[in-house]
Amino acid sequence: MINQWYNIGAFTFPGSWAAIAAALLTTFLFLFFWNRKAGDWYSNAIFIFILTWKLSVIVVDFATVIKHPITILYFHGGTAGYWMGIAGILVYTFIKSANRYHVLTAWVMTVLVYEGMFDLMNGTYIIGTVQLIFNGVLLLLLLNKLGTNGKNVWSIQLLTIFTLNQFLMNSFGGFQMDTTILTYIILAIVLLFLLIKEERASFLNTAGRKTQ
Repeated sequence: MINQWYNIGAFTFPGSWAAIAAALLTTFLFLFFWNRKAGDWYSNAIFIFILTWKLSVIVVDFATVIKHPITILYFHGGTAGYWMGIAGILVYTFIKSANRYHVLTAWVMTVLVYEGMFDLMNGTYIIGTVQLIFNGVLLLLLLNKLGTNGKNVWSIQLLTIFTLNQFLMNSFGGFQMDTTILTYIILAIVLLFLLIKEERASFLNTAGRKTQ
């Protein structure tokens, strides 16, 4: 899909930037009012990502930074810096022992807004609307099931459906294994690992109590 560009005065930016900004801001505001701890974790995680992404230029192009230190203000580490930022979020999340359901909710909300806004900003209005509606329904189901005893099983199922839907929606116009899809795969694997680990631990605890 062609990334449309927009102008605000002298500032020119791609539609993807607007979609990312909208996703991060909307998700933060949602989490802030939904669960303060989730909002704190999310804001810190995004700060770590941005800081790592910007400073990654030191690693990616060390020679240039040494010669011209001011380049740190104007450049970033590109795709390599992006993955460093994702790694930074994951490390922080594990160290912080963030609530897996907060992380899952934040992820679904972020992708929901990003995918919908990206399509709308780039003129694919039908797909964008479908994305917002379908992903929105999945988010509402997730929030509803988080208050039940079977929330872990429901979370695993909804995350699987949610991820597969992103593959389906992104296949219109030709499927490409790009950075976005790779991010969805990696984050889905990490979240499924955490949820399945929790489900296994819960099963073993229940089985242990029954044998006593």
